[in-house]
Parts: sequence; C-alpha cells; structure tokens
Amino acid sequence: MVKKLQITCFFVLLACSVSAQNLMSYVTVNHDEAYIGQPIQMTVSVYTSTWFTSGVDVGNIQIEGALTVYFRSVSNRKTFSGKAYSGVDFIYNVFPTQEGTITIQPLAIDVESPASGGYKGIKHTIHTKPKTITVKPVPLGYNPNNWLVSSNLTVHEHWSKPPTKVKVGDVLQRTITRSAGGTTGEFIPAVIWDSISGVSIYPKRPGVNTNKTKTYISASRTDAANYLFEKEGQVTLPRIEFVYWNYGNRQFYKKVIDSVTIDVAPNPDLNMLAGIKKQLEAEITAVPEEDKPFLIFGLTVQRFVELLLLCLIALYLLYKLVPWGIRKIKHHNQVYHASEAYAFKQLEQALGQSNAYKTLGRLKVWLIKLNPEIPSMAAFISAYGSDVLQSNFNALESQVSGANSGSFNASTFKSELKQARERYVSQHKKMDAKNTKQNENDAWLNPVSPKSKY
Repeated sequence: MVKKLQITCFFVLLACSVSAQNLMSYVTVNHDEAYIGQPIQMTVSVYTSTWFTSGVDVGNIQIEGALTVYFRSVSNRKTFSGKAYSGVDFIYNVFPTQEGTITIQPLAIDVESPASGGYKGIKHTIHTKPKTITVKPVPLGYNPNNWLVSSNLTVHEHWSKPPTKVKVGDVLQRTITRSAGGTTGEFIPAVIWDSISGVSIYPKRPGVNTNKTKTYISASRTDAANYLFEKEGQVTLPRIEFVYWNYGNRQFYKKVIDSVTIDVAPNPDLNMLAGIKKQLEAEITAVPEEDKPFLIFGLTVQRFVELLLLCLIALYLLYKLVPWGIRKIKHHNQVYHASEAYAFKQLEQALGQSNAYKTLGRLKVWLIKLNPEIPSMAAFISAYGSDVLQSNFNALESQVSGANSGSFNASTFKSELKQARERYVSQHKKMDAKNTKQNENDAWLNPVSPKSKY
C-alpha cells in the first residue's frame, strides 16, 4: 500500500512539473484545398511558457505528393488561455504534385526549455498533429500538359534572325522565355511545339531556374527550338497559348504568342539539306556537357576515390609487410642453413660429385648438426647403421688416406646412411615422447641428470 502511494505521489509531482512548464507545437496551413502546383503556406509553430535555451530545429520536412520549400523563421509571442508564450514560427510553401489527398505527417521536434522559475534547459520532444490537404485535379477543359498556377506570368519570344527573309535550307532558332511568380521551375510546363508542314522542328534542352527570397519565390523557363525550312512557299506558324490560374484572385488568364506567316524563298542548292538535318538531329541526341559525369581516367569520382583508397591501403600494407616478410625469409634461411636437413642435403650433393675429401668433411658437419653428443661416425654407425654402411665408411676413409678405394660405393653408402638416419630419428622421437610423459609425472620430484649413451 505504501509503495502504491509512493508511485502515485511520483506521478502527481511529475504532472505538476510538466504543467509548470507548458510546451506546444502545431501545424497550420492557409488552404485546406488546392490545385496541383498551387502554393500552400504551411507554418510550423513551437512555443513554450518560459523560453528556449537552444535553437529549435524542425529539420527537413518531406511530404509525399508535394514539393516543400522553406522560407524563413519568425520569433513570436502569443497568448494561450490567458498565459503568455514565446516561440518560433517556421514558414514553408507546399506545392502539391498530384491530385487526391496529401498528409503532413506528425513532426517530432526536439527542444530545450527550463521549467518555470528555473534557468537550466530541460530536453523535451514535442509532436504536432497530422494535417491533410485535398488536391483538386486540373479543371475540365484545360490541358494538364499546359497547366500552371502562378501569381503572374510574362512571356517573351526571340528569333535568332527576323523571320522575314527566309529561303529553303535556312535554320532559325526560336526562343520562348516565361517568368512566373509564386511557383518553382518544376511546375512551368514545357512549350508544345506544333508540327508544321514543310518545317522540321528540333527542340533544344530547356533552361529552368528558381529564385527564392525570404518572402517570395519565382521561376523562369526558357524553351528553344531550331526551325528548318524545307519547302518553298508560304508557311504559317500557329499561335501558342499559355494558360495560368492566379491563386491570388482565383481567376484564369491566358498569354498568347500570335501566329506568324513566313514566305520561304526557293534555294537552288538543296544538297545541303541532308547534312543540316543530320547536324540538328545530332544536337538533340547529344548529352549536354553539364549532364555528362565528371570522369577521372574514365572513372567516376566515387569509383576513383574508392580505388585510390584501396591502392593506398595496399601500399601501406606492402610498406609494413614487405620488411616483415624479408625478415621472416632471412630468418628462415638462416635457420635452414644451420639445420641438420641442410647439412644432409649438402652431404648428398658431395656424394654425387665423387669427391672423397668433400664427402668426409660434409659427413662430419652433418653428424655435428644431427647430434653433437655423438663422438664419431663409427659410434653413429654402431648404434644405428649396418655392416654395409660400416664397410663403405671404412672404404671412404681409406680413399682419403690414399689407399685402394675400389670398394667404396657412393650410391650404396648414401642409401644405407639414409636408413640409419631414419632409424635415429624414429628412435629419438619415441624417446622424446617417453621423456616428456615421464617429466610431466615425476621429473620435479626426482630430477635426473642427463647422461650420454655414447
């Protein structure tokens, strides 16, 4: 019962401390309904009954089905339920990109604010409620591909040369630039170039730009096309209409570029038409220089950096491992050249050269490497060799002393010596294993001084 009372008191105190410091956050929009591309002002408000001890960051707000553009933050003071609050309003523009319903998901905002009467900031996470907006489709009777929502629209047309004196084979570049307020470059539709008999049109890559200040956003789009006149006679370029809906006064407006009639004069040199067409087609299919990825030795920057890092790591490992490897190889060679195996190999080479002096010298070196406690070759042969090995050894010594050496057979001596060496190794392996086991049992109780058996 006492424990329950303590828990209840704890939650009561916690509720009092929270109520002593009021925090709130909410999202407001200036329209609950909008057309595709119509800017909706969204304000994210964060307020406290005390003050914020660190900056408030609502982060990068992403809304599915809309483009969000941040404008500015404004410090503010408001009164809620008769109590003064200070806070920040974050102002965005939301541009719907698809019809239907889009939802501004709840936002989790981290803040630091002291309790009433305190001064040290306490970390809190406050959440906003979701907000839904209904996005209306393009009204019936209007082309979705030529739809624009804007506060104003200006249109300018420019020709590379006046379309008055034109002959077959001439190429004129037509440029149409539109500037719109209250929107971004993504929402200005492309110019629809009508097909014209006797004229081939080759659109160029458009230029799109968005300009934003703390209170206003505007955009421009420049569309251009090359007109190739292929037939003589009179050609009429149809009028081009641009429609936009002004979200300020909710009215539709139309901007028009009037039709143009051009007299195309004949040209006796028509052989150049095919070459001009190929050149214009190549300009369309060519990737603009700014769209080509920056390459280093034919590799993307990311791939080049990855390979460079791998090479640097490999060089570092080589720098560390090569000296270590060289030391290991040198040590291995030193150990091997000082080993019994290497001495026996040298002895085998001397036997193959039929050099008695060299053989006898190598034999002595090998015996020392095998076991320095063995006093002589005779003692080794007596313990591990055979009569055949003994007779051949005697013949070898006689050959060195200058006596008749016809009875020495190097091949037989080598074969018998190998067998004796194997018997020595086998016997000593058994002795080592036995001694190891004995040492583990009682060597520390009754140590015995090693004695040579030779």
